[in-house]
Amino acid sequence: MSNTAKGFKTETIKKVVANLSATEKAYRKILESGKEIKLVISSGNSKIGKCMNVSLSPIVTCGNCKECKSFCYDVKACLQYTNVVNARAKNTALFRYDRINFFEQLWTKMSRRKKNKFLRFHVSGEIVDLDHLELIIETAKKFPDFKIWTYTKMYWLVNQYIKEHGRNKSCIPSNLTIMYSEWKGLPLYNPYNMPVFRCVYPEETAPEGCMKCPGNCDICKGKNIGCVNGMSVYTFLH
Repeated sequence: MSNTAKGFKTETIKKVVANLSATEKAYRKILESGKEIKLVISSGNSKIGKCMNVSLSPIVTCGNCKECKSFCYDVKACLQYTNVVNARAKNTALFRYDRINFFEQLWTKMSRRKKNKFLRFHVSGEIVDLDHLELIIETAKKFPDFKIWTYTKMYWLVNQYIKEHGRNKSCIPSNLTIMYSEWKGLPLYNPYNMPVFRCVYPEETAPEGCMKCPGNCDICKGKNIGCVNGMSVYTFLH
């Protein structure tokens, strides 16, 4: 563990999770009443640039975040902004209640996109199960003109899918990059040599053979490098 990096206290994490869960429950009741809710799709931010992105609740949907949850950047956003909590919880409620509707709303929005055809899954949140992964892959197949990428610590889900289907274009389309997110203390099992995004503690040396994240996805999108093009990348914890 780093001597310089400081994460959130356990009490803070519990507070954020409780808030997200309670808000998700409220949206679930709306759905159960027969009313519809709209999927929240962001058009980008200062980090990922001009890029559609759709997220779920942090920690709540993350099945392998024991080592990283104290440093989750989206926890900070949830502490600062009520609208972030509402967006994450609303999407998560819709995802759990009607997963197909979740993706149909996303596909409708994507079909109307005329330029900047980039999509990132999960600025916060995770791949929940194999069905979820298959819907992400289906999204890439439906929209071959989009560049799509996501980060995951649910390595075994992707490994299982590749084992069953093979690693080829018919399995994982070339316009979809699935980055294995590596975190210190979290065992990484990568038998299919998937690209890796490594978070490095400030006092550690940069890993060899990895591109340093420039800090803005627009740079890599413009040059077709980095995560967009399936290169292994690293960044220092900040």
